[in-house]
Order: sequence, then structure tokens, then C-alpha cells
Amino acid sequence: MDRQAEGSLPVTAKGRARREQIIAVATTLFHQQGYHATGIDAIGQAAGITGPGVYRHFSGKDEILTTIFDRMWMRLRAGIEVTDGLGDSDALVALIDHHVAYAVSCPAEMALLYRELPHLPIEYQERAGQNRARYERAWAARIAGANHGLADPVAEMMARSVFWLINAYALEGPRLDVGPDEAGSILRSMALAAALAPLDPDAGTIV
Repeated sequence: MDRQAEGSLPVTAKGRARREQIIAVATTLFHQQGYHATGIDAIGQAAGITGPGVYRHFSGKDEILTTIFDRMWMRLRAGIEVTDGLGDSDALVALIDHHVAYAVSCPAEMALLYRELPHLPIEYQERAGQNRARYERAWAARIAGANHGLADPVAEMMARSVFWLINAYALEGPRLDVGPDEAGSILRSMALAAALAPLDPDAGTIV
């Protein structure tokens, strides 16, 4: 949950705007320099305030990073919610569209999850693991349904493989000469082909 730092000033429009600015510049700095290499003073300077001024909005770097990740999980969870009432195949298309859109529009946040999550407290890592597991189960259920009752372990493996396919753009894509619109179209096609590959539901093998 995105929350105000304990003991900070009451939330105002100006305070909310400053928090958003801090989150934005911290995301860029963490991505470019690494979490440990980025200090509070650098974040404050990039946000146009002093380093100690950051503590008026966040308790420290950990809270900034967990806020970035919490927002990411909220965005991804919204992709599951929009599939309510859809059949499995249509839901899978919607899930892929939503995840691809997020990956190409927010590659820094996605890359940070892979690189920097292990640097956060173990309690938060466990909560992130629970979020990831719920997300994976939602995808696996739709993959299983769209592939005519594929076995759960195979559907889960396919879900994780599709994530890696899409998320690879966040890790490597921005370095390549492929724009986000073109990348999104390519990733969508590849993800759909992978998630709807013709399979033998009993053997879990491609036919």
C-alpha cells in the first residue's frame, strides 16, 4: 500500500506532488545507478529538495522502493480484475495485453523488481512472493482453460515462461533500437503464440 511516512507532515496537494516527484526520480536513479549506489542526497537533489527533505515524505529508501513495487502489483492486479466474466481465451488475451502494456511503458519498475527485491527486508520479499504467486495462479488458470484443461503444473510453467518472454523487454529491450509500440506488438504476438501453443493436455507436450 502507498502510504505517507510515519511522523511526516499532513498530506496536501503539494505534498502529494512532491511524493510523486520523489518516486519518479528515485525510480530512474535506482534503475540507472542501482539501489545501493543511490543515496538519499542524490534523490533529494534530483527532486529539487535537500536529502533530509526526502524524510518529510518517506522513512527512507526502503519505503520508496516498496512503494514503487506496491504500485506495480496494483497495476498488474488490475489486469486480472478486467478479466472477470470473460472466457478463458479472451481473458488470456486481456491479461497479455495488460502485462505487455505495463512492461513496455514502465520497464524501469519491472527491471527493479528483478534486480533489487532481494535487497529489501525478508518480510517484504515474502509479501512480494505471495503477490507473484497469486498473479501466476490467475494466469495459469486461464492458460489451463484456454488449452482445454492442461495440467496445473504445466500451466504454471507456461505462465512463468510467458512472463519471462514479456519481461525480457524491461531488462534488455530499452537498450535495443526497438520502440515501445513496435516492441509491444511483437511481444503480444509472441506471448499469445506461447500461451496458446497446441498441447496434449495429458502429456503436457506440444503436438
